[in-house]
Amino acid sequence: MIFMNSELKPSRRKPEGMGWRVAVSIVAFFGAMIAVIVWLFFYADLFTPYQNIAAIVVIFLVFVALMGAMWAPWGMKHAQMG
Repeated sequence: MIFMNSELKPSRRKPEGMGWRVAVSIVAFFGAMIAVIVWLFFYADLFTPYQNIAAIVVIFLVFVALMGAMWAPWGMKHAQMG
């Protein structure tokens, strides 16, 4: 099908704001993994198993909150209605 209206042509350029979000997502993921490893190797012996589980859950929740706060505005801006 040939589109005569330029608004209907698919865009080939990346949506704005995508690059830095992907980069921060990758860095944050590896940062969270490093935080878990550092916790387990250096601090876990000082705490009970339940406290260690809680610390790892907190690291995970901080990661999820960061991802949600970063990607939600982009998703709402680029959401398709209908």
